Amino acid sequence: MVLSTFLSDLFLSLVSLSVAYRFFGKSSIPSRSALYGFAIIGISAGLGSIHFLGINTLDPIYRFFVGLSGCLGVPLLGLAFFHFSFRSISEKTFFLLITILFVLYLVFAYLAPLPIYSTVVGGIAMFIVLVSSIIRFPKHNQAAMMGIVGAVLFILAGLVIGTKGSSGPFLNVDIFHVLLAIANYCLGEGIRKLS
Repeated sequence: MVLSTFLSDLFLSLVSLSVAYRFFGKSSIPSRSALYGFAIIGISAGLGSIHFLGINTLDPIYRFFVGLSGCLGVPLLGLAFFHFSFRSISEKTFFLLITILFVLYLVFAYLAPLPIYSTVVGGIAMFIVLVSSIIRFPKHNQAAMMGIVGAVLFILAGLVIGTKGSSGPFLNVDIFHVLLAIANYCLGEGIRKLS
């Protein structure tokens, strides 16, 4: 049992699920993309909190959702911003992209493991968020700022902090979880304000 990581993962889960709930029942593609993306991340973090509490019975499901959150949940957040700034996505294309991302996750996680895959697709998603937010800045400055802050925190958490080791008295994994929680809140607000 790692109490601090249980608490930080629980915090990430609660923030992500509450942000997802704000999009519940909305029919637009960005809203559904946000709902699914934040829900997947929230479920993953919730299962992580159970794991770090020392209960290992759900570990196979936890590992599946950790991969799913990086390879599908995060890209769905980028997809919401893509819809706002670059090209409207039809419902058919939306579900096709979800299917492709899910199949690619299964391939690169289980059939031909490629550990860097989630980092690459997550990085592309956050790059889309950054560019989209910069494009939207003059007209939608609050939403754009939320998108920029969220993307920067996501990148900082994933590429600079990571989940191994510690920074002073704090485990990096705990800092990672807290930064992702704040990033998810910001990205959710950005999507909400642009919707």
